[in-house]
Formats: sequence, structure tokens, C-alpha cells
Amino acid sequence: MSSDEGLWVGGYQVSRLRYGWDAVLLAAFTDEMLCAYRVGDPECYSSRQYNDDDTVEYSLRGPGKVIAERLHLLGYSQQAALELLEDALEQQKTTTRRFVVEGIEMPEEFNIPDDYGAADWLKGLAAASRGMKSLEGIPFNGNPIAFLRMLDADDPCLSLRATLLAMPNSEVVLIVDHGRIDDAGDNPELSTLCSEALDRVQDDSAAHAPVVVLTEGHSDVAVLQPSLAILYPHLTNLIRFMDYSNSPRGGAGALVNTVRAFAAARIANPVIALFDNDTAAADALRPLDRKTLPSNIKVLQYPPLDLASHYPTLGPPTADAPSGHSSYADVNGTAGSIELYLGRDVLTLPDGSLRPVHWRSYIEGTKRYQGEITGKKEVQDTFQAKLLQARSDPAAIPLQDWSGIRSIIDLIVNSAF
Repeated sequence: MSSDEGLWVGGYQVSRLRYGWDAVLLAAFTDEMLCAYRVGDPECYSSRQYNDDDTVEYSLRGPGKVIAERLHLLGYSQQAALELLEDALEQQKTTTRRFVVEGIEMPEEFNIPDDYGAADWLKGLAAASRGMKSLEGIPFNGNPIAFLRMLDADDPCLSLRATLLAMPNSEVVLIVDHGRIDDAGDNPELSTLCSEALDRVQDDSAAHAPVVVLTEGHSDVAVLQPSLAILYPHLTNLIRFMDYSNSPRGGAGALVNTVRAFAAARIANPVIALFDNDTAAADALRPLDRKTLPSNIKVLQYPPLDLASHYPTLGPPTADAPSGHSSYADVNGTAGSIELYLGRDVLTLPDGSLRPVHWRSYIEGTKRYQGEITGKKEVQDTFQAKLLQARSDPAAIPLQDWSGIRSIIDLIVNSAF
């Protein structure tokens, strides 16, 4: 395979990859991203020139946001990219100071002041990629190539991650090979290039292993796993949910015991233990000393919901309300089981009102009541119908309310490292 064709973002070359690529860079793409174009086609970003009309260029092509999220879960965080930029800029400033001392005329891109930082670089590249010629308050020559030259080419994954902070909506292209037209779309050697690379990465280092997500039980997995496939299909082979199909016990207490077992076994994978956003979870977590857990195990609760901040509740019967007392309350932290995150469209009754939370019991350890959505089975069935519609008609997804589920998955992704 050719190894010198390079890595591109939005039509600008980030790295020539003179020393080839590693498995992690390939794993940032998926097998489905493999494309074949006739050389000379304007879609091609090849650095070579070919005269043979029968030559095709094989490339991996993916949306910047997708590639950035995959790189994040492979260990290339935003913070690491910013540190790369700061180091690269410091080297540039050192060169600038040396040129001044030696009286050497500096190229324009080297002329950066001491207070120029990563944030300035990102603003400059973003503006240059949009064709802007000047930027107030920031040294700027309007040339994206000048910005990209500052990156450290020794780690193309980190250079790519930094570039995508400035150009998140751009297409990423990795040239992987050239071949004959007859081979286009039928190249077994390339068809599983990315999945095989991901297998190697995960075999080589636990740091790149899939994130293991533990929940309180099967019902949480039955929601989150198919939702991940619908909302974030590019992350499904990087996040794994624990299989509770043969587990006799569920609940917050059982999950605490699982966390302790994983810590004792020194599980190498990144592990996220996700508890409900309710009183029972808070009570079960009280005796767990999180400071003693290994750094790869994180204990989290479902995030607070705007919908839950003013939600109808049903209390026990009183003399004035024999059927139970109805009122609105902030149920974040007291009744936030997975059902509350399934969307307003799932929780709304035929009359337009929301299914109320029923206060069940008072838990002494936390001095709070535990709440539960009424009609839990009906809520789960309605959500399954919603899933079925989303699978059969993707155009329906933007019309559905996935905000609660997205908040949970975003919490998983952003807490992975």
C-alpha cells in the first residue's frame, strides 16, 4: 500500500504521512467509509500525479464530527490536542526569537507574538478555512496551510484531532492505496482495513479497549444500547453495555457490588458505572468510597433533566385527597430512573398531560422520598414503538424527543477519559 499520500481535512493536507500510518489512525474510520475515485477526479486529494486513466485512488472518508468522536474514545482527547498546539506554538515562538536575534528575515507564519496561544490558533484556522483574509486581534495571514504547518507531524492522530477542533464540520480524507479501475469497490485487502486495525489496537493496549458501561439492570441496557445504534452508530463498537440477561439481581445495591468486584479484579477496560438519578441510587452510593476506585472506573448518575425540574407528582392519599395529592416538584435526584429519560413524546398521556411520578417510600439514609413513574410497563412499550419507528423511518428521528437519552450517552462519551 502507498503510505505517502497523506491525511486531509476540508481539502487541506494535515500530514503527508511520510512514515506511514498506524492502526489507531485507521481505527478512527470505519470500513463503510472506504471509497474509490478515478485519479484526476476533483474529489481526489492525492499528492501524486498519474497519467493512467485506469488508475483509481482508494480513500477513507468521514465527517469531521464522527472522526473526532472516534478519536476521543480512542484516547485522543480535546485536552491532549490543545497541549499539542501549545507545544507546537512554543517551538514556533522559540524559532521567532532566534530569527530576531540572528537578524534573519522571518516568513510571515513565523511572526507570532509571545501571548499567542492555542485558542488563537483555532480561531485563525477556522477563519482561514472559511476564506477570511483578516481577523481582529489575532496575527493572521488567511492561509490555512500556514496554520497546519505548525502541527507536529510525528503524531497524525493528534494533529488531526487538533485540526478538527477548528474545522469540525469538514470532511476527513485518508488516502490508502491506488489500484486498477477493475478493482474499485471489490478490494478484499481494503474492505476490512479499519475493523482489523481496531482489533489490533484493542489487542495491543487496554487504553484503547471499548468502554464498558454498567447499569442498574436490563431495562437500562434495553433502552441505551439500541438508542446508541440509532443516534450514534459510529460509536457502537467502542462502547459496550454489560449483558444482564442472565443476572438474577438488579438495582443500585447490586451495581455497587459489581463496581467493587470490577475494582478488585483490576479490570483494564475503561468502566463507567451508571446509576439512576434517584433516591435509591444516592442511598446505595453512600457507603462506596469513590476515591479508592482505580482511575479507569468512574461512578456516575444519570444527568439532571430540564423536564424533571417541574414535573407532576402523586403523593399518598390524605383526608383532602383520598386518591392521592397531586403537585409539581423537581424530581431530579429522587425519581430519575431510565423511564424519565425516554422523551416527552413517550411520557405524555392521551389528554396531553405528563405521566406523574408516584412517591413510593421515604429512605431514612438520604432523608428523601423515592419516586417512580406511573404506568412503567406502558412507558416502556411506548418507547419500544418509538424505537421501531426510528429504525424503519430515520426521517422520523428529528421529530421525536431524544434529548434525555442523548444527555446520558453524551455523559458516557465525555466521561470516557
